[in-house]
Amino acid sequence: MFSNQLLAKIGNYYPGFKIKYKDQSIFMKFISFLLFFSYSFKTDYATAFGDTIYFPNQVFINRKPVTSNIVLLHELAHMYDEKRLGKILFDVSYLFPQILILPALILFFILSWKLVLPILFLLALPIPAYFRMLYEKRAYFASLYCMGVLNTKYKYNIDLGAQSSFFASQFKGIYYYYMWPFNNIEKEFNNAVIKINAGSRPYDDKVFDMLDDI
Repeated sequence: MFSNQLLAKIGNYYPGFKIKYKDQSIFMKFISFLLFFSYSFKTDYATAFGDTIYFPNQVFINRKPVTSNIVLLHELAHMYDEKRLGKILFDVSYLFPQILILPALILFFILSWKLVLPILFLLALPIPAYFRMLYEKRAYFASLYCMGVLNTKYKYNIDLGAQSSFFASQFKGIYYYYMWPFNNIEKEFNNAVIKINAGSRPYDDKVFDMLDDI
């Protein structure tokens, strides 16, 4: 479980902060149904929604305490961006362009289904998602930064290079619906690791002030 000190620090920034579990949430089970292509959504990943972070289950946290803390801070970076941009703007831009399927459904009542189906099919394709890539990149850089702090301050031996390669691979995989298939993402992650190993932040943002405090 997470320490009371950690949860209290997070509460200073997000007074309504809560931790819940996907295996106990009807809402998360419904989201998992919609994300049928992401078979590990319920079992391997945490998800931030509003001021709540949903972990797969309590066993996940108990078995992987260090990983869970890093994941928690990753999701806090998402919460920071949501608060900074506003929930509606953040959520809509995160799901863009696939979210255009929803307004496109209205066309069923206006046009022939023979015309609408190709449009829906096109929007359902794994079109590169710039904003989703941007938000996930910021959060994964925050994860690497936290790992770097563990290495420096607490003498952990986390291989940032290997973690960086794994994170970059996620941008081209099914979990994020192939959101960014371009090779430049590996270079950006490599540059972030170089900065972190040199004792710097991967990018200039106040989110790291929050993470350092927590």
